[in-house]
Amino acid sequence: MRLLKYPLELREERLNAVTVIDNSLLLLSSGGHVIVWSVNDLVDTAIDKLSIKDLARKKMLPIKFNKYKKNDNDGNGNDTQAFFLCGVDQTLIVASDHEILKINNWNENNENSEFKQDVISSYKSPCIITDIKLDTQQLLLFVLCSNINSIEIFDVKNNKRLTQIILDKTIKPITLILDPSGNTFTILCSDRSIRVYQFNRSGNYKLIKEIAQYVHMEPLHYKITMPPQANYLPIINSIKGPSSSSTSSSSSTTTASTSASTSNSTFSSTSATTTVLLDRNNNYNVAATIVSPASNSCKVLTFSPAMYEKKNLKKNTSLRYNLLATSGVKDGTILVWNTKRMKPLFNALQVSETPINDMVWSNDGLTLFAVSNDNILYTFAFLPIDLGEKISNTDIIELRNKNIILPPLPDKNVVETDIKISEQGKSELSIEVPNHNKLKSETPTITDSSVKNITSLVKKIGKNKTQVIKTLATNPSVKVTQGSGMEFTPPSYIVPKDLKRKVKEEANGTGLPPPPKKSKRELEPMDFLDTGLIIPNISFSRIRLASPKIRMSFKYTPSTNKNFTMNIKNGSGNEQKPTIISLNSKTSEQDNLLFQDFIPRFITMCTSGKFFWACCSDDGIIYVYSDSGKKLLPPMMIGVPISFLEASGNYLLCVTSIGELYCWSIEEKKLKFPRNSVYPILSPSLRYSDDILTRSENITMCTVTANGVPLITLSNGDGYIFDKDMEMWLLVSDSWWAYGSQYWDTTNSSIFRNVANASDGKSNDFWNASDIESVISDVRGDSSSIVNYMERKTNDELNRKGRVKNLQRFARAVLMKEGFENMEEIVTLAHLENRLLVCLKLEETDEFSKLLVIYCVRLGKLGYTDRLDDVLQWLYNEGDIEKPVLRGKTRKELLKSVLLACANIRHVQRVTNNYATAIGLIEETI
Repeated sequence: MRLLKYPLELREERLNAVTVIDNSLLLLSSGGHVIVWSVNDLVDTAIDKLSIKDLARKKMLPIKFNKYKKNDNDGNGNDTQAFFLCGVDQTLIVASDHEILKINNWNENNENSEFKQDVISSYKSPCIITDIKLDTQQLLLFVLCSNINSIEIFDVKNNKRLTQIILDKTIKPITLILDPSGNTFTILCSDRSIRVYQFNRSGNYKLIKEIAQYVHMEPLHYKITMPPQANYLPIINSIKGPSSSSTSSSSSTTTASTSASTSNSTFSSTSATTTVLLDRNNNYNVAATIVSPASNSCKVLTFSPAMYEKKNLKKNTSLRYNLLATSGVKDGTILVWNTKRMKPLFNALQVSETPINDMVWSNDGLTLFAVSNDNILYTFAFLPIDLGEKISNTDIIELRNKNIILPPLPDKNVVETDIKISEQGKSELSIEVPNHNKLKSETPTITDSSVKNITSLVKKIGKNKTQVIKTLATNPSVKVTQGSGMEFTPPSYIVPKDLKRKVKEEANGTGLPPPPKKSKRELEPMDFLDTGLIIPNISFSRIRLASPKIRMSFKYTPSTNKNFTMNIKNGSGNEQKPTIISLNSKTSEQDNLLFQDFIPRFITMCTSGKFFWACCSDDGIIYVYSDSGKKLLPPMMIGVPISFLEASGNYLLCVTSIGELYCWSIEEKKLKFPRNSVYPILSPSLRYSDDILTRSENITMCTVTANGVPLITLSNGDGYIFDKDMEMWLLVSDSWWAYGSQYWDTTNSSIFRNVANASDGKSNDFWNASDIESVISDVRGDSSSIVNYMERKTNDELNRKGRVKNLQRFARAVLMKEGFENMEEIVTLAHLENRLLVCLKLEETDEFSKLLVIYCVRLGKLGYTDRLDDVLQWLYNEGDIEKPVLRGKTRKELLKSVLLACANIRHVQRVTNNYATAIGLIEETI
């Protein structure tokens, strides 16, 4: 390694930023001057191939940004300085703390150094730009602003602002970390929080993760980058937090007879700060920790754009690793780290007397450039033998493709979820939901506090330790209430005193105890006479669900109308200090109090429907109000704590902690169907043991549609709806269909479709007609489909449990076995039939009519003539074809669309011609 220290003569200015574009090194001064050097010339000078005098003569003329001359100011008496520099190809962007400028064709040889400048955006005090980053792949510029506390996304080509993400007033964004693969960006905030967003080319975004790794951020200009393979997220100045953070659970963890719940949200502010690398493919868990020998916190962390490999010829193995450079806030020490060793590979101890303002690697990964506060350019020229052998860019792209694939975002209707932590340490949730004008009023939509972008599954790991596992779920039609930001109290493990664990006997009847097993949590026997410690009906219930913890205060804003806010301030739970419930309406930047109520109990959840508001207490009492505060119903006494309280349209759904399901029509003031239980769908027998309490599947979502249909999804991926006519739970999505159906998750399952298509190369031959392809495309693009949404949640569970590899193995091996040749087509038809039946129950008219055409064409192509005849007979209905099947679609219309779609299938024409003649379709066509 060779070091070149080159002082720059800058009068009353200092070097603030440095970047590399192609083979040029660009330095930015506080006055807005950009000095351009050749990377090769600096390296040659460092290794003594070029003299200092020759280097000085080769320096290019500076690029002057007229806006940032010394005497310019922002109009408020503050000197304007340039802090940020980025660019790609012919585009160069320079920004101060109040303005962003762009020039094109910056590298043209212009002796007068005059370039045309475009103003991308400007901000007036007290708004200040805290960071900017440029996505070189999609040409999107990300800008962080304080005092309005927002994240703005610009299209660099036309200088147009695409998106503005408004954060809470107390959350000041400090710095942004950009994903080199162009999928996500991460912001580090002043409130020690970390937020990971997904974005796309059109500027749409979605909060996909709030990381439980607190950071200590000062109001400085930090410089942080990610590795080229984009698998590690570097977090500087990380404060060691608890084993589980205060990340909120968006749905109750549910078990039969017993369950686990979320962890405590304690936080120690006295813990030491370190730099950690989080593995984005492992739920952002800590993959490595960098403990710097310097006492000050980190300010600059930059990864090399190359990836290196060290081969062991004796063992015939190789080790791949990244290199990153770090520097602190106070001194001028530069450290280079190997990600596989986590020890400094190179230590330039106090190479500068002043702090390092910025660092950048050359594109080949062999040279590190740094600028200090005293205007010195440092060139660290490494030899290949110093760092290791570089891998090809193709290998880096392959590593990127192995990262978790996020569901693509829509081109319109931005969906954003923002979780915030209140002063009391309790979690709250504020949601932005798009206005879907295209959705018909009769289409049932999933609503309320189930999940929108994030669902949390909470599993018990030990006696005093819990783990929160998050999965993604994207459906723009889902409305999330404050229930998504709650913590849950685990169910009781108390059982009657006379119940004991039984010793399992051996199969030979010897009565010997079984081999020693892993120790389990001991039960807590107690008597039930004259005690108020536990409600007896909970202890003797077959189901025990987690119930929400009591928060000091929280707010709920319905996603359908952001102008209304219900405020809950819990008192002491008695008459001395009652709970205050108030509803506010915001008009013209003023809050108007619509009504207020006092209740001598603790309130845990609240929700809203079309014309009513509802909240529940910790002891199972539900209060229902009108918009003006009028009581629509007397307080409803459920008798046990409530785990889910949801509302949509005219309906209110309640699931108690003992698994009882209620669904009321508030307009009619009666039950929509008799009280039922969620016990049948939990499948406790799958995890049966000799213990009194047995585990079952977790409930990951519970909600209700606008037509009053309850929906529930479980941690095994299955989804259910409740049929009020049959008073029975019906299966909507099953992971078995993901293994065998060619049309599983038609909206977002590229992984599953690729596997299915790989198993049967002729599957696409059935869909040559352009009109059929159009129907399939419409079904795939229906983002409001409830079935599509539930199937995506099944995919999430398969991905979370690592069962995708089993699916691939299944597609390649099982389908090739003798006797299973036609299994794929049978499972595919079963999947389509189930979707049709569910659409009938949900009254999804458009989706049903499109799926019916796909299903019938599939039957015709496969030669299932009798089954196709059954469908046509059902539609013909003995000649009564004017009777509607669903709203807006008569049997004749559906029958006509099916017959036209199957007209070119020769071996079913004998069946279709009879029905076409009966309804007069052939004569009309002729």
